[in-house]
Amino acid sequence: MDPDKPTRDDPADASAERDTGARRRADGLTAKDSAEKDKTGSVKATKAGAAGPGKPDSTDSRRPGLTEKQRIEARRARQSRRRRKPVEGNPLSKGLRATGQEIRRTASFLGNAVIAALAALGPAFSAVGMGLVWLIEQVGKGLKAAHRLARRALAGLGRAVVALDRVITPGRALILIAALAAILLGVSQFKGLGQIEIGQSGYAGFEDLARAPAIDHTTPAGVHTKILVPIAAVAFAAVIVILLGSIASTAKRFSSLRRLAAMVLVAIGILTLVVALLIDLPDAKDTTEASLAYSGVVAVLLSGFWLELAAGAALTVSGIALLFQPAANRAREPRPERSKSSREGSRADDSPGPGAPAGRVSATRSTGRGAPPGPATGHGPATGSRA
Repeated sequence: MDPDKPTRDDPADASAERDTGARRRADGLTAKDSAEKDKTGSVKATKAGAAGPGKPDSTDSRRPGLTEKQRIEARRARQSRRRRKPVEGNPLSKGLRATGQEIRRTASFLGNAVIAALAALGPAFSAVGMGLVWLIEQVGKGLKAAHRLARRALAGLGRAVVALDRVITPGRALILIAALAAILLGVSQFKGLGQIEIGQSGYAGFEDLARAPAIDHTTPAGVHTKILVPIAAVAFAAVIVILLGSIASTAKRFSSLRRLAAMVLVAIGILTLVVALLIDLPDAKDTTEASLAYSGVVAVLLSGFWLELAAGAALTVSGIALLFQPAANRAREPRPERSKSSREGSRADDSPGPGAPAGRVSATRSTGRGAPPGPATGHGPATGSRA
C-alpha cells in the first residue's frame, strides 16, 4: 500500500484545505481592490482640491495614460522621423541635395536670428524711422524755401537786366570802354614793362615758391611817361566830349566836335600800339648786356606792357566804332509809307495822254508829280515850259 496515496479517512481534511485556500485568494483580491480604490480616491481628491471648488474634474474624461513601453516606442518613432534619410542618386545629385539642405537650414537659422534681433531692437528702429521722416520733412521745407528764393532772385535779375537794357546802349557801352582804356593807358605808365631774370631754368617747377633773381627792370619812366600820360588825359577828355555829344540836351553844342573826338581816340590808340610794339617790346626783351655777364638770362614781360597794349587796342576799336555811329540829333526818322492809292494816282499823273505836248511830259517827269491843268489853249504852266 502506498503511503502517499490518500485514504478514505482523509476526505474531510482535503475539503477543509480547499476551503482555506479559496478564502485566502478571495481575501487577497478584496484587499487589492480596496487599496486601488483608496489610492484612486485620494488622487481624485488631490486634483479636485488643486483645481478649486466649483470646477469639474477632467480626469475621468481624459484618455488613460500611456505605459512605459508605449512611451519608449513613441520616443523611438519620433527619433526615427527626425533622423535624415540617406540621399539617393549619383554623387553629384547627392552633393547638391545635401548642400541645398544645409543652405536651407543655415538660412532658416540666420533668418530667425535676424527676426529676433529686429524684434528686440523694435523701439530703436521706430525712433530712427521717426527721425528719418522728420529729416525728410525738413529737407523738403528747405528745398521749397530755396525754390522761392531762387524764383525771387531770378525775377529781380530779370528786372535789373531790363532796367540796364533801357539805360545801357551800344553807344554808352563804347564810351565806357573808351574811358576805361584811357585810364589804363595812364596807369600803365607807372608799371614795369619787363625784367631780366638769371638762372631761371633752375627754378622750373618752383615758380610759386620762389622766383629767379632779377637784375634789370625796364620801366617807361625814362622813355615816354612824360608823353603818354598827357596823351591819356587827352583821350579821357575826348571821351567826355563824345559823351556830351550823345546827350540830347547838349548834343547841339558838341555835335560838331563829336567826330573830331572820335578821330582823336583812334589816333591815340594807334600811337599807343606803335609805342608798345616798336619801342617798349624790343627794349623789354633786350638781353644783350646781361647775357655777357650771366648765364641763363631770360627776359620777362610785366603787367605794364600788357596794360599799355590792351589800352591801345581798346582805344582804337572804340574810336572807330564811335566815329561811324550817328549823332543823337542826326538819327534818321522812318519815312512814312505812301498809300497804294496815292502811288497809283502819281503814276497816272506821270503818264501823259496821247495829245499831250512834249514840254508837259518833261515837266511832269522832272517834278515827279502831276502838274495842274493848264489854260484852255492846252499849254502847261510856266514852270513846265521853263523846264
